[in-house]
Amino acid sequence: MKGLSSISKRHVVRLFAIVFILSAAICMTLPVRFLVIRRGDSSRAAAYPLRVGETFSVRYIHSVQKTPVDEVFRIAAGDRIELLETVYEDFGAGLPFLVEEGKLFSSGGGKFRITGYGTFFNEIVFRVGRFAEYRLLLGGREIPFARFEAPGRPLRFNAETRAFFHSFIGP
Repeated sequence: MKGLSSISKRHVVRLFAIVFILSAAICMTLPVRFLVIRRGDSSRAAAYPLRVGETFSVRYIHSVQKTPVDEVFRIAAGDRIELLETVYEDFGAGLPFLVEEGKLFSSGGGKFRITGYGTFFNEIVFRVGRFAEYRLLLGGREIPFARFEAPGRPLRFNAETRAFFHSFIGP
C-alpha cells in the first residue's frame, strides 16, 4: 500500500501541474478588447483593457472660449468606437448650439451637452495640441497626450481585440 500511495501522490501532483499550466495558457490567450493608442509612425504608445460598453473621454481646452470640452466615447462591438456626447462649460463662439436631426442639446449643472450622435469610428486621429492640452480621461485618471507623443504629432485611437497576455506587455 505504501508504494501505491506514493505513486498516487506523484500522479496527483503531475496532474495538478498539467491542469494548472493548461488553465493558465487558456486564460492568457483569451480575447480581451483594448483601447490602443498609436503614434504617427504606427508604434504603440499605450493600450488599456476596456470591455464593450466602457467609456473614456478626451478633454481639451477650446481655442476661443479657453474652457474644457469633453468628448465622451464608448467601446462598441466589432472593435469600433462610438461618440456618445460632447460636454462643455461655456456657451460662445465656436461651440455648438444648433444640433442636427437625431441629436439632443441639453443643459444643466453648469454644463451643456450634445448627445445622440450615433457615430461609430474604426479609428480616431487626434493631434497632440500645443495649446489645447489634450488629455485622455480613463478610469479616474487624466493622462496628457504629450505623454505619448510630441506636440503637433498625430495619435491614432482604435479598439483592438487581442490575447489577454498583451495586458502584461508594455506599450
